[in-house]
This record gives sequence, structure tokens and C-alpha cells, in this order.
Amino acid sequence: MPQQLKPSVRARILAAAAEAFARHGYSAARLADIAARADVATGNLYRYYRSKEALFEAVVPRAVAAQLLRLIRQRVRELATRDDWRTATAGRSSKADALLDFWIRQRTVVIILLAGAEESPLAHVRPLIIAELTRLADGYATAQAPDRANGRVPRVVLAQLFTSTADMIVAILREYDDESDIRAAFQAFWRYQLAGLETLLTSP
Repeated sequence: MPQQLKPSVRARILAAAAEAFARHGYSAARLADIAARADVATGNLYRYYRSKEALFEAVVPRAVAAQLLRLIRQRVRELATRDDWRTATAGRSSKADALLDFWIRQRTVVIILLAGAEESPLAHVRPLIIAELTRLADGYATAQAPDRANGRVPRVVLAQLFTSTADMIVAILREYDDESDIRAAFQAFWRYQLAGLETLLTSP
């Protein structure tokens, strides 16, 4: 009679894997280390997850990655409807609230997607988010001044700014465990970022 898989063991494996992927990244995380941290034999881990890729997909579901991208798009598109971007912070913007709540609720998964998914099945998510933010910002700037072709912000500048944004999201989520601290840090970051972006994209 085959041995039953235990939910408690599965939960320990998932918790250990999430920590390993967030700390070391997918490519450097080793199943033997994950098994040791979960207090199971490596051979027993394979009874629950046939490969590191399968374990990664259990820790970071594709639906969560898709939701992250969707919330970021909604957040950026909302800015085009605001006269003053500095008002688009948490507590004053439903889209900002939804995105921040998601970051807090899915803290470890967001860290993995933005800083630990290289060589994983979701390695494309971070560059896709940066490219999407760059595209939306460039489109906004073009709509504001369609005749200002020579004065537009170069896309490489926007891409670098949003690369730094992804790094800042990870830095905040890694630094703080407490929800109130995370919210305060993002409020401070958004005050700085939104004022700067609005000036950059709209100034002649």
C-alpha cells in the first residue's frame, strides 16, 4: 500500500522552498538544502514534487504572477487620469491600495518574482514588468506632447528607472516584516517617485 502524502510535510517543504527561492534565487537554490530545512529526506521530497521546477510552480503559481502584472498595469493606467500624481498614493488611490495590499499579502512571492526567478519558468516576469512600465510611461509622455519627438525621455532612461523601481520594491519587502513598516516605506517611496516621474514625463 503506497504511503500517504502528509499535508504537514508538504507545508514544510513549501515554506522551506519559498525561503530558499527568495534568499538565493531559483538557480542557486538546491533541493537537498530545501529538504534539510523542511526536515525531510531528499528522496522523500521527490515524492511530493518531482523536480525543482514543479516545486517552484507550487510556491509561485502562474496566476499570482499574472495578477501582479495586472495590478501594476491598472496602477500605472490610473495615473493618466490624475491631474496631480502626488495624490495617487495609498489611501488616496484604490489602485495603489490594491497593489500595496497584494505586495504585503504575497510578500515572499513578489520578492521571488522580482529578484529570484532567473532561470525559472517565470524568469520573464521581471523583464516583462519593466518593459510594460516603460511602454506605458512612454505612451503617456507621447500623448501629453505628441509633437515633442526630440524632447521625449529616451526609453533607455525609462527602462533604467523602472529597473530601479523593481529593485526598490524588493528592498522594502526584504527589509520589513511588519505591515505598517512596509506601508510607510512605500508611501515615502511613492511620494518621491511620483513627483519625479510626473515632472520627467510632462515637462517641456
